[in-house]
Amino acid sequence: MLRPLALAATLLLAAVPAAFAEIRYQGGDGSTAETAIVILGAEGSSDGIQAEYDWLSRMRPEAEVISQALIQDEGRYYDVLTVRSGGKEEQIHFDITEFFGTF
Repeated sequence: MLRPLALAATLLLAAVPAAFAEIRYQGGDGSTAETAIVILGAEGSSDGIQAEYDWLSRMRPEAEVISQALIQDEGRYYDVLTVRSGGKEEQIHFDITEFFGTF
């Protein structure tokens, strides 16, 4: 028989959306396309884009998004976020190839 705490944890995990539970980040620091942050496990573009902003809020909480652009390079797709933090602007590259064009 499950203890009440274990049962509560099981029910809570069952309620978490599958896409949220499966999002993973790989790659580099995102400073270039070659070192892009690779988003894996998104079930579509909306999940993937949300994952970009989730990563940004955790890793660069002080950053303000100035612009977002889509680029294609050698068969891969990237979202490039230009952000401002502490008076400096930088670009953060996300490899979105896995979910690009899916809904």
